[in-house]
Amino acid sequence: MTAPYSILHFLVDGICAFAMFGHFAAREDWYLNILLYNFCAFALQMPLGAVLDGLNGQLGRQKYEPSFVYAVVGVILTFIGAVTHPVVLGIGNAMFHLGGGVGTIHEDEGKGWHGKGLGVFVAPGALGLYLGTLLAKSGMVSPWSCFWPVGMVAILCLMWSMLALRKSISPIYGEFSFGAKDGTLWIMLGCLAVVILRSYIGMSVSFSWKTTLIAGTLAVLAVVLGKVAGGFTAAGFGVRPTVAVSLVFSALCFLLSDNMAAGVLALFLFNMTMPITLYLLVQRMRGLPGFAFGLLTFGLFLGFLPSYFGVSLPVNGRTIGCVGSLVSLVILWICTRSDSKS
Repeated sequence: MTAPYSILHFLVDGICAFAMFGHFAAREDWYLNILLYNFCAFALQMPLGAVLDGLNGQLGRQKYEPSFVYAVVGVILTFIGAVTHPVVLGIGNAMFHLGGGVGTIHEDEGKGWHGKGLGVFVAPGALGLYLGTLLAKSGMVSPWSCFWPVGMVAILCLMWSMLALRKSISPIYGEFSFGAKDGTLWIMLGCLAVVILRSYIGMSVSFSWKTTLIAGTLAVLAVVLGKVAGGFTAAGFGVRPTVAVSLVFSALCFLLSDNMAAGVLALFLFNMTMPITLYLLVQRMRGLPGFAFGLLTFGLFLGFLPSYFGVSLPVNGRTIGCVGSLVSLVILWICTRSDSKS
């Protein structure tokens, strides 16, 4: 299931970016629509994820998996929303991410991948956003000429998912305790804080060398590959060593990020923590994977707000990236200190 969900993640995010920066960009209420879309796409995942957890708990061991239904409905709403309204588009995005994300979490858990699948799933979204935005702003591709081939690929991926579902692992649930004694509360707050920081830095940091198509493509590929590498590295060497090495060197590279090679490496290293925060939270909130996923996307929304409202720090991007990396390191190191698996 992870492979078709990852391809669909690329397509869904690509369509959302293409619609927002193409079809909806010319509207007078564009500024409000951006806020509405991001709220529906990211903040709504938390309550929708809680609902999905309830459905999975009741129906997940039947002949179908509610997370798959969520993903299918999300894809359909995304295509409808792309030609109707950003709110519909955002809800479709949210439902797909939850369905695909929880389905991937189940497979990752059931097959003992230790977070590898999470990095594979989350990574293609950044590439989809980049290419969708690029196509929309180029004006070279019309919505309808783009939707047909993308729609066909989406249908094929859904059919692939249906076949894979027959061999999928049943959802795994464990007891969930909400408290500070066992460290769960601190990991929740720590992971949320790190995601807010990552979102804010991603919106705030710009690079002087990122002025050409090649440079922009290298930057987004660094983000994508960093997310994949984070899941695999943490599974192979442990969470704490991966966090320490990636964020220390990320901080150093951000300081030198006026150089293109250092800037690309900073993006790669900084984004390695994305699947790690999700994995840490899912392991502690085993009964609530949808809520865990939604909690972190809510953090992405909170990190987007300062940029949206034009609030900025009186320091340059190199300093923001460096400090953000080190603060993220401290937070993750503290909140995982009692986790023997890290």
